[in-house]
Amino acid sequence: MARRKSGVNRAEKIIEAADELFARYGFERTSLDDIARHANIGKGSIYLEFRTKEEMLFLILERYAQTMQDNLRAKLNSGATSPLAILREVYIEDIVGCYDRVTRDIHTPETLLHTSIAMKKHFAEFFLTRRSLLLQLLVKAAKAGEIKREKATEEMALALMMATSSLFPPYLDNFSESCTIKSRQDLIDRGPVLVDLVIAGLKS
Repeated sequence: MARRKSGVNRAEKIIEAADELFARYGFERTSLDDIARHANIGKGSIYLEFRTKEEMLFLILERYAQTMQDNLRAKLNSGATSPLAILREVYIEDIVGCYDRVTRDIHTPETLLHTSIAMKKHFAEFFLTRRSLLLQLLVKAAKAGEIKREKATEEMALALMMATSSLFPPYLDNFSESCTIKSRQDLIDRGPVLVDLVIAGLKS
């Protein structure tokens, strides 16, 4: 049992080192030697836990995706009386939480979940599950009389994700003359406005 615990601790140490280095220097520029050195372990010890850098990256992204899913699922099952209020709360929290996570350094790997086609293909289940959970919220909203039943559809859940996609990476400003990416304050100021606009559309 003690040996297994050591393995778990070692794996966590490796993931923490990989996460930090991927964020600082980028996935491609970070080598297994760099990770081993940063984790203060031998390179051979890495292979006891992970076969490739990709495995580490996938695990980092899986944890990030799972955190977002768990937050949405917890809100869904919270027993709150207004499903649309839950929807608003989830989006506001995710918008700011995601921004803080992906902008903590120059090359944060979590950004790839939102911007890389290859990563989106690998994590297709994340997007399918999120759409399913949003659909469950819409169904609850319809049962609570907050929206019409014909709006509680998978197509509407997909439209909801499309309408709010600009609030997540890569944060391009495609709606004004500005050539800068959106800032945290932009998201704090304008995110709720967009979310409220979408919710008003659901209610109409």
